[in-house]
Amino acid sequence: MSSIQNNLAAPEEDGSEENRNLVGVVYRPTVTSSNGNSNGLLSSKKNNESACWFLHWAALTADVPLFASGIAMSWTSPVIPKLHDDENPFGHDVTTTHEAWIAALMPLGAAVGPLAAGYCADKLGRKKALIFLALPMIVGFLTLSWATQIGLYYAARFLIGLGVGSAFAIVPMYVGEISQPHNRGKYGSAMGVLITLGIIYPFSIGPHLSISMYSLSCAIPLIAFIIIFAVFMPESPYYLISLGDFDGADRALRKLRRTGADIRLELTEIKDGVEKERENTAGVKDLFKTAAGRKAVYISFGLVALQQFAGINPLLSFLKTIFEAAGSTIPPNICTIITGCVQVSSNTLCIFIVERLGRRLLLLICCVFCFIAMFILGIYFYLKINDYHVDSVFWLPITCLILYMLVFSFGLGPLPWTVMGEIFPSNVKGIASALSSTTAFIASCLVTFLFPVLSEILGMAGSFWLFAAFCLLGFFFVYFVVFETKGKSLAEIQRILQRQNH
Repeated sequence: MSSIQNNLAAPEEDGSEENRNLVGVVYRPTVTSSNGNSNGLLSSKKNNESACWFLHWAALTADVPLFASGIAMSWTSPVIPKLHDDENPFGHDVTTTHEAWIAALMPLGAAVGPLAAGYCADKLGRKKALIFLALPMIVGFLTLSWATQIGLYYAARFLIGLGVGSAFAIVPMYVGEISQPHNRGKYGSAMGVLITLGIIYPFSIGPHLSISMYSLSCAIPLIAFIIIFAVFMPESPYYLISLGDFDGADRALRKLRRTGADIRLELTEIKDGVEKERENTAGVKDLFKTAAGRKAVYISFGLVALQQFAGINPLLSFLKTIFEAAGSTIPPNICTIITGCVQVSSNTLCIFIVERLGRRLLLLICCVFCFIAMFILGIYFYLKINDYHVDSVFWLPITCLILYMLVFSFGLGPLPWTVMGEIFPSNVKGIASALSSTTAFIASCLVTFLFPVLSEILGMAGSFWLFAAFCLLGFFFVYFVVFETKGKSLAEIQRILQRQNH
């Protein structure tokens, strides 16, 4: 996650295909309103100039499970060091393998989550699915607050992962369907900021609380979410129209739009969009029918795998441990908070530069600087473990990790999902998104599990050099395989994919 997590700023473009979800699963957007000159159309256009305050509240409330997902990604950072002191609740020492499983079972559960989430969203509705799928996260955090057996830790982390994967699938879907074309990109970007704020929470709060109180505090936002969301928030108008409940969709849309707004045009467009989607439904096999489709799968899956093998999730899961091992004179708790704040800032700034520099260039820049950061960090740990004096460069570990987090949040964090949203046609985008999310979480589980094990075998230096090698390979993958999609329509992108296979 964090990538999956961080992933996340959406460009605002002209309406339907060009509005992208950058957190792993592309939502099904409503259709962009057309301009016209009747009174009703002018009223609709005026309504699009600013969003209703209730829409802001609904979108922000729906993002709470993503905030909790960010917490889940870095929950282990302050906890694992405590398992080696008096706070250990198990009555036995925690081994490196134990640490690896505690960290890795969350992304493993998240790999399963998107597969179940789509079914629940279609059968129960977006609102009920969000409430229902937040429950495993609550149960998981509550279990972590009182568990005294390591097996319960494993089960709790897996349950939390189920909720995380589901949140990445359903939250963008719900927010995309209640928002308007002109503000959908902003709400997509806000998702990334909420995830990053969730990542910071364990760094800032975890070191100062017991494991029990810390885990309980992680469940509180989700409990508040269920109450507020269940009582106040409407179902997606898109989903209600798909059921034929036009009166319910009318009530929901009136609640989400400014008072007195003419919503007839928007309701008609949503209805047309639902009908078109039903006509163009496709399955997994349709992804591989054409050479262009196979090329798109190769690019998308390659980018999300690169995102994970660059090492972001092991860094988040073991960040405090890494800083403690570095022996820097800067307190580890301060270091982790600083790197988290850098992530928030860079995720926010990404919104403004992605449409100027383009996806491919940002990915190439990211791979180069992530390689430099990981390679230098490996040299630092190599010198330290071989008893060289590194006190004079005490600032190097945090500088390298700040550089890494900064460029990752510009490039490998959000952009694999941006590219995925652009290179697949609409009729297979949903299934492609789910498969890409599952691929990313499986890769995250593998890398997160192997990091502490490899660090024990190869040393920290070996692990960071391995991440550096993947970043270098990623540079060549992007340079030779990935083409620029900025400013191109869906039809143009499909023509490029077809041309590259002749």
